[in-house]
Amino acid sequence: MLLSLETEIVEAMCQLERFFPPSLFDIMFHLPLHLAREARLGGPVHFRWMYPFERYMKTLKGYVKNYARPEACMAEGYLAGECIAFCLDFLKNSAPVEEAVKRNEDVESDDVILEGRPLQKATEIKLSDKERDIAHLYVLMNTSVMEPYVQMHLEELQANDVRCARNETLLWKFHTERFAQWVKEKIPSNSEAHSKKLRWLTFGPRHIAQSHKGFVINGHRFHTDDVKRETQNSGVTYEAFSMCRASARDSKQMADVVTYYGVIKEIILVDYHMFHVPLFKCSWANTGNGVKEEEGFTIVNLHLKQTAFLRDPYILPSQAKQDQSWQLQEEEEISAAVTVRQEEV
Repeated sequence: MLLSLETEIVEAMCQLERFFPPSLFDIMFHLPLHLAREARLGGPVHFRWMYPFERYMKTLKGYVKNYARPEACMAEGYLAGECIAFCLDFLKNSAPVEEAVKRNEDVESDDVILEGRPLQKATEIKLSDKERDIAHLYVLMNTSVMEPYVQMHLEELQANDVRCARNETLLWKFHTERFAQWVKEKIPSNSEAHSKKLRWLTFGPRHIAQSHKGFVINGHRFHTDDVKRETQNSGVTYEAFSMCRASARDSKQMADVVTYYGVIKEIILVDYHMFHVPLFKCSWANTGNGVKEEEGFTIVNLHLKQTAFLRDPYILPSQAKQDQSWQLQEEEEISAAVTVRQEEV
Protein backbone atom coordinates (compact mmCIF):
# COMPACT_ATOMS: atom_id res chain seq x y z
CA MET A 1 0.00 0.00 0.00
CA LEU A 2 2.72 2.49 1.00
CA LEU A 3 4.84 1.50 -2.03
CA SER A 4 1.96 2.21 -4.43
CA LEU A 5 1.32 5.58 -2.73
CA GLU A 6 5.01 6.48 -3.08
CA THR A 7 4.92 5.70 -6.81
CA GLU A 8 1.59 7.44 -7.49
CA ILE A 9 2.57 10.68 -5.78
CA VAL A 10 5.60 10.98 -8.04
CA GLU A 11 3.46 10.52 -11.15
CA ALA A 12 0.86 12.98 -9.81
CA MET A 13 3.57 15.63 -9.27
CA CYS A 14 4.85 15.16 -12.79
CA GLN A 15 1.37 15.63 -14.20
CA LEU A 16 0.87 18.82 -12.17
CA GLU A 17 4.17 20.27 -13.40
CA ARG A 18 2.85 20.06 -16.96
CA PHE A 19 0.02 22.54 -16.28
CA PHE A 20 1.21 24.83 -13.41
CA PRO A 21 4.20 27.20 -13.33
CA PRO A 22 7.34 26.18 -11.36
CA SER A 23 6.79 28.97 -8.79
CA LEU A 24 3.81 27.05 -7.40
CA PHE A 25 5.87 24.04 -6.32
CA ASP A 26 7.43 25.09 -3.01
CA ILE A 27 8.66 22.87 -0.19
CA MET A 28 5.13 21.90 0.86
CA PHE A 29 4.44 20.38 -2.57
CA HIS A 30 7.71 18.49 -2.35
CA LEU A 31 7.00 17.10 1.14
CA PRO A 32 4.40 14.43 0.12
CA LEU A 33 7.13 12.68 -1.93
CA HIS A 34 8.79 11.61 1.34
CA LEU A 35 5.81 10.98 3.61
CA ALA A 36 4.98 7.49 2.35
CA ARG A 37 8.65 6.36 2.53
CA GLU A 38 9.02 7.89 6.00
CA ALA A 39 5.92 6.06 7.29
CA ARG A 40 7.18 2.79 5.77
CA LEU A 41 10.60 3.05 7.44
CA GLY A 42 9.74 4.82 10.73
CA GLY A 43 6.43 3.25 11.66
CA PRO A 44 3.61 5.07 13.56
CA VAL A 45 4.20 8.77 13.94
CA HIS A 46 3.51 8.99 17.69
CA PHE A 47 6.75 7.05 18.37
CA ARG A 48 8.91 9.68 16.67
CA TRP A 49 6.85 12.88 16.89
CA MET A 50 8.98 15.84 18.01
CA TYR A 51 6.19 18.42 18.30
CA PRO A 52 5.65 18.06 22.11
CA PHE A 53 9.36 18.56 22.74
CA GLU A 54 9.57 21.54 20.41
CA ARG A 55 6.49 23.01 22.11
CA TYR A 56 8.05 22.61 25.55
CA MET A 57 11.29 24.16 24.34
CA LYS A 58 9.26 27.26 23.56
CA THR A 59 8.04 27.26 27.18
CA LEU A 60 11.61 26.94 28.47
CA LYS A 61 12.79 29.77 26.23
CA GLY A 62 10.04 31.94 27.70
CA TYR A 63 11.70 31.64 31.14
CA VAL A 64 14.83 33.36 29.88
CA LYS A 65 15.16 36.90 31.19
CA ASN A 66 18.94 37.21 31.19
CA TYR A 67 20.34 36.11 27.82
CA ALA A 68 23.84 35.86 29.31
CA ARG A 69 22.66 33.00 31.60
CA PRO A 70 19.86 31.22 29.70
CA GLU A 71 20.38 27.86 31.44
CA ALA A 72 20.02 29.39 34.92
CA CYS A 73 16.81 31.20 33.92
CA MET A 74 15.34 27.99 32.54
CA ALA A 75 16.24 26.07 35.71
CA GLU A 76 14.71 28.69 38.00
CA GLY A 77 11.55 28.91 35.90
CA TYR A 78 11.16 25.13 35.82
CA LEU A 79 11.67 24.92 39.60
CA ALA A 80 9.10 27.64 40.22
CA GLY A 81 6.56 25.82 38.04
CA GLU A 82 7.14 22.56 39.92
CA CYS A 83 6.71 24.32 43.29
CA ILE A 84 3.44 25.91 42.21
CA ALA A 85 2.11 22.59 40.91
CA PHE A 86 3.04 20.92 44.22
CA CYS A 87 1.31 23.65 46.24
CA LEU A 88 -1.84 23.37 44.13
CA ASP A 89 -2.01 19.61 44.71
CA PHE A 90 -1.27 20.05 48.42
CA LEU A 91 -3.92 22.77 48.98
CA LYS A 92 -6.59 21.08 46.88
CA ASN A 93 -8.14 19.30 49.88
CA SER A 94 -7.64 22.16 52.36
CA ALA A 95 -10.05 24.98 53.27
CA PRO A 96 -11.07 26.94 50.16
CA VAL A 97 -10.31 30.64 49.91
CA GLU A 98 -13.43 32.79 49.61
CA GLU A 99 -13.66 34.93 46.52
CA ALA A 100 -13.51 38.65 47.12
CA VAL A 101 -16.75 40.55 46.61
CA LYS A 102 -16.69 42.64 43.46
CA ARG A 103 -16.48 46.37 44.02
CA ASN A 104 -19.94 47.26 42.73
CA GLU A 105 -21.68 43.94 43.30
CA ASP A 106 -24.68 43.68 45.59
CA VAL A 107 -24.40 41.36 48.57
CA GLU A 108 -27.08 38.68 48.51
CA SER A 109 -29.27 38.77 51.60
CA ASP A 110 -32.21 36.81 52.94
CA ASP A 111 -33.94 40.11 53.63
CA VAL A 112 -36.05 40.80 50.55
CA ILE A 113 -36.71 44.39 51.68
CA LEU A 114 -33.12 45.63 51.75
CA GLU A 115 -31.67 45.76 48.24
CA GLY A 116 -28.02 46.66 47.67
CA ARG A 117 -25.45 47.42 50.35
CA PRO A 118 -24.39 50.62 52.10
CA LEU A 119 -20.83 51.94 52.03
CA GLN A 120 -18.70 53.31 54.85
CA LYS A 121 -19.65 53.52 58.51
CA ALA A 122 -23.22 54.43 59.43
CA THR A 123 -24.10 57.59 61.31
CA GLU A 124 -27.16 57.60 63.55
CA ILE A 125 -29.62 60.43 62.86
CA LYS A 126 -33.01 61.35 64.29
CA LEU A 127 -35.91 62.00 61.95
CA SER A 128 -38.55 64.54 62.81
CA ASP A 129 -42.20 63.52 62.82
CA LYS A 130 -42.70 65.14 59.43
CA GLU A 131 -39.61 63.54 57.86
CA ARG A 132 -40.57 60.15 59.27
CA ASP A 133 -44.15 60.38 57.91
CA ILE A 134 -42.94 61.47 54.44
CA ALA A 135 -40.40 58.63 54.24
CA HIS A 136 -42.92 56.09 55.55
CA LEU A 137 -45.57 57.18 53.03
CA TYR A 138 -43.13 56.86 50.13
CA VAL A 139 -42.13 53.34 51.20
CA LEU A 140 -45.80 52.32 51.42
CA MET A 141 -46.63 53.80 48.03
CA ASN A 142 -43.65 52.16 46.27
CA THR A 143 -43.50 48.69 47.81
CA SER A 144 -44.92 45.88 45.71
CA VAL A 145 -46.65 44.16 48.65
CA MET A 146 -48.72 47.31 49.23
CA GLU A 147 -50.06 47.66 45.69
CA PRO A 148 -53.37 45.81 46.39
CA TYR A 149 -54.03 48.02 49.43
CA VAL A 150 -53.30 51.20 47.45
CA GLN A 151 -55.94 50.24 44.89
CA MET A 152 -58.34 49.19 47.65
CA HIS A 153 -57.99 52.56 49.39
CA LEU A 154 -58.59 54.50 46.17
CA GLU A 155 -61.75 52.54 45.46
CA GLU A 156 -62.96 53.07 49.01
CA LEU A 157 -62.44 56.84 48.77
CA GLN A 158 -64.35 57.01 45.51
CA ALA A 159 -67.20 54.98 46.95
CA ASN A 160 -67.53 57.03 50.15
CA ASP A 161 -67.00 60.51 48.71
CA VAL A 162 -68.64 61.72 45.51
CA ARG A 163 -66.10 64.54 45.16
CA CYS A 164 -63.25 62.01 44.94
CA ALA A 165 -65.06 60.15 42.16
CA ARG A 166 -65.35 63.36 40.12
CA ASN A 167 -62.07 65.10 40.96
CA GLU A 168 -58.88 63.02 40.60
CA THR A 169 -56.74 65.76 42.14
CA LEU A 170 -58.81 65.66 45.32
CA LEU A 171 -58.78 61.86 45.23
CA TRP A 172 -54.98 61.65 45.27
CA LYS A 173 -54.76 64.41 47.87
CA PHE A 174 -56.98 62.47 50.30
CA HIS A 175 -55.18 59.27 49.41
CA THR A 176 -51.74 60.59 50.35
CA GLU A 177 -53.04 62.17 53.55
CA ARG A 178 -54.99 59.17 54.86
CA PHE A 179 -53.36 56.06 53.39
CA ALA A 180 -50.74 55.48 56.12
CA GLN A 181 -53.29 55.59 58.94
CA TRP A 182 -55.88 53.62 56.94
CA VAL A 183 -53.52 50.74 56.14
CA LYS A 184 -52.34 50.67 59.77
CA GLU A 185 -55.92 50.13 60.89
CA LYS A 186 -56.53 47.65 58.06
CA ILE A 187 -53.54 45.49 59.04
CA PRO A 188 -53.15 45.65 62.85
CA SER A 189 -49.85 44.61 64.40
CA ASN A 190 -51.47 41.73 66.34
CA SER A 191 -53.06 40.18 63.24
CA GLU A 192 -51.92 36.65 62.45
CA ALA A 193 -53.45 36.65 58.95
CA HIS A 194 -50.57 38.69 57.51
CA SER A 195 -46.80 38.20 57.50
CA LYS A 196 -44.59 39.84 60.10
CA LYS A 197 -42.84 42.03 57.53
CA LEU A 198 -46.14 43.36 56.23
CA ARG A 199 -47.35 44.11 59.77
CA TRP A 200 -44.14 45.93 60.71
CA LEU A 201 -44.25 47.80 57.41
CA THR A 202 -47.72 49.14 58.12
CA PHE A 203 -46.87 49.82 61.77
CA GLY A 204 -44.29 52.42 60.76
CA PRO A 205 -40.56 53.04 61.26
CA ARG A 206 -38.60 54.37 64.21
CA HIS A 207 -37.50 57.96 64.46
CA ILE A 208 -33.87 56.79 64.62
CA ALA A 209 -32.35 56.03 61.20
CA GLN A 210 -28.89 55.29 59.81
CA SER A 211 -27.16 57.67 57.42
CA HIS A 212 -24.48 56.58 54.93
CA LYS A 213 -22.26 58.39 52.45
CA GLY A 214 -22.46 55.73 49.73
CA PHE A 215 -24.61 52.90 48.43
CA VAL A 216 -24.17 50.12 45.86
CA ILE A 217 -27.23 48.93 43.95
CA ASN A 218 -27.70 47.18 40.58
CA GLY A 219 -23.97 47.34 39.80
CA HIS A 220 -23.82 51.13 40.32
CA ARG A 221 -22.06 53.08 43.07
CA PHE A 222 -23.79 56.16 44.44
CA HIS A 223 -22.41 58.82 46.80
CA THR A 224 -23.94 61.84 48.44
CA ASP A 225 -23.24 65.27 47.01
CA ASP A 226 -21.03 66.35 49.94
CA VAL A 227 -18.47 63.60 49.22
CA LYS A 228 -17.20 65.77 46.33
CA ARG A 229 -16.05 62.98 44.04
CA GLU A 230 -14.45 63.80 40.70
CA THR A 231 -16.87 61.41 39.04
CA GLN A 232 -20.49 62.53 39.01
CA ASN A 233 -21.91 59.54 40.89
CA SER A 234 -24.22 61.66 43.04
CA GLY A 235 -26.49 62.58 40.12
CA VAL A 236 -29.56 60.42 39.59
CA THR A 237 -32.29 60.11 37.00
CA TYR A 238 -35.72 58.83 37.96
CA GLU A 239 -38.50 57.95 35.54
CA ALA A 240 -41.80 58.19 37.43
CA PHE A 241 -45.27 57.22 36.31
CA SER A 242 -46.93 60.41 37.48
CA MET A 243 -50.28 62.13 37.24
CA CYS A 244 -49.98 65.28 35.10
CA ARG A 245 -52.32 68.22 34.56
CA ALA A 246 -52.27 71.35 32.44
CA SER A 247 -52.78 73.85 35.30
CA ALA A 248 -53.73 74.10 38.96
CA ARG A 249 -57.41 74.41 38.01
CA ASP A 250 -57.37 71.32 35.80
CA SER A 251 -59.30 68.57 37.61
CA LYS A 252 -58.76 65.95 34.92
CA GLN A 253 -55.29 64.45 35.27
CA MET A 254 -53.38 62.34 32.77
CA ALA A 255 -51.01 59.50 33.69
CA ASP A 256 -47.64 59.75 31.94
CA VAL A 257 -43.95 58.90 32.44
CA VAL A 258 -41.98 61.94 33.62
CA THR A 259 -38.16 62.04 33.89
CA TYR A 260 -36.76 63.80 36.96
CA TYR A 261 -33.13 64.86 37.46
CA GLY A 262 -31.58 65.31 40.88
CA VAL A 263 -28.58 65.02 43.19
CA ILE A 264 -28.37 62.77 46.25
CA LYS A 265 -28.16 64.81 49.44
CA GLU A 266 -28.58 62.02 51.96
CA ILE A 267 -28.71 58.21 52.02
CA ILE A 268 -30.71 56.84 54.94
CA LEU A 269 -31.76 53.39 56.13
CA VAL A 270 -35.22 53.63 57.68
CA ASP A 271 -35.57 51.23 60.62
CA TYR A 272 -38.78 49.16 60.52
CA HIS A 273 -37.88 47.25 63.72
CA MET A 274 -37.25 43.94 61.88
CA PHE A 275 -35.62 45.24 58.69
CA HIS A 276 -34.26 48.39 57.06
CA VAL A 277 -35.42 50.14 53.91
CA PRO A 278 -32.86 52.35 52.09
CA LEU A 279 -33.92 55.70 50.67
CA PHE A 280 -32.17 58.42 48.66
CA LYS A 281 -33.07 61.96 49.72
CA CYS A 282 -32.46 64.17 46.69
CA SER A 283 -32.64 67.73 45.48
CA TRP A 284 -34.72 67.72 42.30
CA ALA A 285 -34.77 70.04 39.33
CA ASN A 286 -38.08 71.55 38.29
CA THR A 287 -39.21 69.81 35.12
CA GLY A 288 -40.49 73.13 33.75
CA ASN A 289 -37.81 75.83 33.92
CA GLY A 290 -35.07 73.80 35.65
CA VAL A 291 -34.34 71.45 32.74
CA LYS A 292 -33.57 72.41 29.16
CA GLU A 293 -32.12 70.78 26.04
CA GLU A 294 -29.19 72.51 24.37
CA GLU A 295 -27.04 71.11 21.53
CA GLY A 296 -27.91 67.52 22.35
CA PHE A 297 -27.24 67.88 26.11
CA THR A 298 -29.67 68.09 29.00
CA ILE A 299 -28.70 71.00 31.27
CA VAL A 300 -30.10 70.87 34.80
CA ASN A 301 -30.39 73.75 37.26
CA LEU A 302 -30.79 72.64 40.88
CA HIS A 303 -30.73 76.12 42.40
CA LEU A 304 -34.40 76.78 41.89
CA LYS A 305 -36.85 76.48 44.78
CA GLN A 306 -37.48 72.99 46.14
CA THR A 307 -40.96 73.81 47.47
CA ALA A 308 -42.66 71.42 45.06
CA PHE A 309 -40.52 68.49 46.29
CA LEU A 310 -40.54 69.12 50.06
CA ARG A 311 -43.22 66.47 50.56
CA ASP A 312 -41.65 64.00 48.15
CA PRO A 313 -37.83 64.18 48.14
CA TYR A 314 -37.19 60.42 48.43
CA ILE A 315 -36.70 57.58 45.97
CA LEU A 316 -35.74 53.95 46.43
CA PRO A 317 -32.16 53.04 45.40
CA SER A 318 -33.57 50.46 42.97
CA GLN A 319 -35.40 53.29 41.16
CA ALA A 320 -32.29 55.47 40.73
CA LYS A 321 -30.36 55.47 37.46
CA GLN A 322 -26.93 56.90 36.73
CA ASP A 323 -27.41 58.80 33.49
CA GLN A 324 -24.35 60.83 32.47
CA SER A 325 -26.06 62.47 29.50
CA TRP A 326 -27.13 65.46 31.62
CA GLN A 327 -24.90 68.10 33.18
CA LEU A 328 -25.17 70.16 36.33
CA GLN A 329 -24.78 73.84 35.73
CA GLU A 330 -24.74 76.76 38.12
CA GLU A 331 -27.54 79.29 37.90
CA GLU A 332 -25.02 82.05 37.21
CA GLU A 333 -23.52 80.08 34.33
CA ILE A 334 -26.95 79.60 32.75
CA SER A 335 -27.77 83.30 32.97
CA ALA A 336 -24.33 84.19 31.58
CA ALA A 337 -24.83 81.81 28.66
CA VAL A 338 -28.19 83.36 27.91
CA THR A 339 -26.66 86.88 28.00
CA VAL A 340 -23.89 85.87 25.59
CA ARG A 341 -26.44 84.42 23.17
CA GLN A 342 -28.51 87.62 23.34
CA GLU A 343 -25.43 89.72 22.59
CA GLU A 344 -24.58 87.52 19.61
CA VAL A 345 -28.06 87.97 18.22
